[in-house]
Amino acid sequence: MPAVAEKADIAFPYPMSDVPSRCPPLFLKKTEDFERVKGEGQRITTRFFNVVSCRSPLEDTRVGIVVGRRLGNAVVRNRGKRIFRELVRQTYQCLLKGNDIVIFPKRPALTLNHQHLYEAWITTLISQGLMCSPNPPAPLVRGV
Repeated sequence: MPAVAEKADIAFPYPMSDVPSRCPPLFLKKTEDFERVKGEGQRITTRFFNVVSCRSPLEDTRVGIVVGRRLGNAVVRNRGKRIFRELVRQTYQCLLKGNDIVIFPKRPALTLNHQHLYEAWITTLISQGLMCSPNPPAPLVRGV
């Protein structure tokens, strides 16, 4: 019996509390939160996405991404979520604290150059007053 415990300690040497979670707190997950933002928030429409934002009951800013079946099959929908998650990660430090934001990607955003989509995202955040810094970070360029 003790040999099993030693083997488990070797297989997973870190306690569970130190394991990073797959779901960071910067993303909305609960249906009630999405419904509250859609009901109470202010909507802005762009050519590439819609954004709804409202004050959050929490201190942190959280972002949710809603991709409907109209956008395409599962591969296309997941690509849309990945693109916008990356935009959120790149600009999260510049977002004002205490807001909940829901993003609804549109089909043209999937074919747009990342730099142009990033600029549209920043422009939208500034126009909504969701950026705390007028100088956002430059987008990360990968695979150059």
